[in-house]
Amino acid sequence: MSAARRASPARALPTPVGKHVMPALEGGPTALEQSVLGPLDADRMNTLGECLFTLNNRRFGPIPGAYVVVCVEEGKRWCVGQLSADRARPVVMFDEMMFDDPSLAQSAAEALRESRGERPPQRSI
Repeated sequence: MSAARRASPARALPTPVGKHVMPALEGGPTALEQSVLGPLDADRMNTLGECLFTLNNRRFGPIPGAYVVVCVEEGKRWCVGQLSADRARPVVMFDEMMFDDPSLAQSAAEALRESRGERPPQRSI
């Protein structure tokens, strides 16, 4: 995500009624993200979003430098993604960065971080 877009105020969806949950940004998960993340427990996804929110210095949205490789099809396909402080979309997956080998996906994730001039996230205490 560009620095200009990160600097702009993000619009959060309304918080669901009933218990404390972290807000989610507008523009929910893509079809690929839904297929991978959809079956997971919603409460645990919320907890993961809160942890990523803390890691991202209390900001919503994608975490600069935090790229991951996600197995999309067991033993067959891997996709590059980016961790995001968002309860509904803790991993933003790049559909166009799909690979048949996890080491190729890892190399692509590292190259993406370098091309964007980012470094692994560091939380200041």
